Amino acid sequence: MAFFPLIKTKHLDGFCVMHNFPPNNWEPTISSKKDVWAIYSDGKKWVTKFVDEIEIGMSKKYFYSDVYKGELREAPTLILLQFRKSKIGDNLEEIPSHEFVFNKVPEWRSTIGFALNESETSYQGEIEPFPKAASLLTFHPFIQYKNINNYFLFLNIEKNANYREEEIEIFEANSKKFIDKVMVKNNSANLIDLDKYNFLPNQLPVFICRSMAGIPFGLGIHKNKKMLSMEHTHPPASFVIHGRRFKVQGEIKRKWFNVLKNFDEK
Repeated sequence: MAFFPLIKTKHLDGFCVMHNFPPNNWEPTISSKKDVWAIYSDGKKWVTKFVDEIEIGMSKKYFYSDVYKGELREAPTLILLQFRKSKIGDNLEEIPSHEFVFNKVPEWRSTIGFALNESETSYQGEIEPFPKAASLLTFHPFIQYKNINNYFLFLNIEKNANYREEEIEIFEANSKKFIDKVMVKNNSANLIDLDKYNFLPNQLPVFICRSMAGIPFGLGIHKNKKMLSMEHTHPPASFVIHGRRFKVQGEIKRKWFNVLKNFDEK
């Protein structure tokens, strides 16, 4: 079973609803309660904490503030929730492996999102550690207008707890124009303010990271703080049905990485 993200940004605290039942009606399961553990990186080790237990067939909702009780200035931006049946150590160099093996089609998922005043936005998802030698290519058609603050949210976890930073480069797809580069950190939720770039409705932002992979989201917060939205794109392999899906994804990435160059590389 995957890890389930619990996200904190400078604007919002996230929530995660975990479900102790399968996402299909044919999968055999162990009919027992499961322990919920919280896991996050402090930059050197994976810090772990027992949170709760969930009976079979039940769901529970956890807010970030329910799980993390430490100093806010040291608060991790990304906490991972995991179902377990046995205790794990307090500080680990590598993220703990899964104890439950389940059918992955469809994937076991949780409800992950944000709440603000009377509004909530969420998606059904999970996250697995990304290889260190990986990359990101995503097109971002989620810019909103009329009193909306727009952000690009980038989630990454890797097996090793050590922090590292890499560049996300921002381009405009039609003109291939380089816009900016922003540093992002692994094992974290990274938030990039998009409004300062003044993208027009007929422009398509492109985000690439040549040395780190992750899950990209568009996050919108209405200025009256009464409405939220969150959308994400799928990797290129998701649009290939037959054949060698990840070979196609690699070809698409190589093409765009060669076309899109920032000013430092010219």
